[in-house]
Amino acid sequence: MKFSLLIFVLFLFIQSEVYAQKVFPYLDNLEYLKSFQNGQSYQVDYLRPVDVTYSEKVIAYIDNKNDFFIYDGNKKEKMTGMANGYQVGINLVAWNTGPIVSIWDDGRKQTITQFGRNYEVSDSLVVFEDLRDNAIRVYYKDSIYDLYYSIGDLAFPKHVGSNSVGFTGNGNVQYSFVSGKIIEIGVINDEVNYEAGGNLVAFNDPFHQSFAVAFSNEIVDVEPIMVKDYKAGYDLVAYRDRNLNLKGYINHKLVNLSSYSASFYDVFRDMIVWGENGMFYAYYKNRKYELANYIPSEYKIRNGIVAFRNLNGGVSVFYDEKVEIVSNLTNAEFEVNGNTVKVKVNRGNYIFFENGETFQL
Repeated sequence: MKFSLLIFVLFLFIQSEVYAQKVFPYLDNLEYLKSFQNGQSYQVDYLRPVDVTYSEKVIAYIDNKNDFFIYDGNKKEKMTGMANGYQVGINLVAWNTGPIVSIWDDGRKQTITQFGRNYEVSDSLVVFEDLRDNAIRVYYKDSIYDLYYSIGDLAFPKHVGSNSVGFTGNGNVQYSFVSGKIIEIGVINDEVNYEAGGNLVAFNDPFHQSFAVAFSNEIVDVEPIMVKDYKAGYDLVAYRDRNLNLKGYINHKLVNLSSYSASFYDVFRDMIVWGENGMFYAYYKNRKYELANYIPSEYKIRNGIVAFRNLNGGVSVFYDEKVEIVSNLTNAEFEVNGNTVKVKVNRGNYIFFENGETFQL
């Protein structure tokens, strides 16, 4: 019994530590940089930063002295005194000082090339040019993978997803990088429009005239003919076919989402939202939800939630299978990060909505 209780306590501790890592930056009325975490406000810096970028897990910023810092929810750490540029993933940050490209990955710092140029950060990987070898490479889960080498000009990949890349190699050979594995798609001389997501890459195949999805170990033809458009998320692809039916290929299963000519749709990770016949819908965890009987003028999607402008000009949110009003303030600015909504009341004052609770700071 004591052993079971100990395991339970350790589980709660680990869960609370993971939860405490979530951050949401804001400037208070003194223009101090703070972070909303687990219902409380934490001081990050005492002066207004020059620039701030953030994810659910980290806040990266240039302070007033132009030093580059990363705050992970527990502590801030100076990375360099001069960052020419930087980008943020979920728990991953990359920056460059001239041609030197460095990364911070869950607290670990390293240089990935001293001969860099272009680079792009997604949720869990960094695609970068290494001009020493004239190569395109990917940093993913503590490893560096070669996408391709070139004796001519490098063509930086246009399609970078959470842990995937769709790209063209030498001789117009098409490839997908998914979860650390590279699959050759084939020689396609026409341009291929990839949609890279989490654990997959979707594309219209001009050679076979089909719509396909590349996974880490196989390529699946989802439709026998090419489709109108498509967007990728985590283990899913949403698309409109030639008849404008909205469908999803989700966890290797075909799902009919709408047969009424969806006027628009969006995907973020495992959430799909769309509008049809003046209604606003979402598909999440194998269920379809009606979010509003109107099309909102503004909406933002994040981890299992959708915040949107309601008819009164306030902010409503879909979370935990229901819709609630966050604020009735008319046309107030709002942002979403992780599973939290932030509404600006006035300068330095905000409403935060997290897990059904409202906090005013």
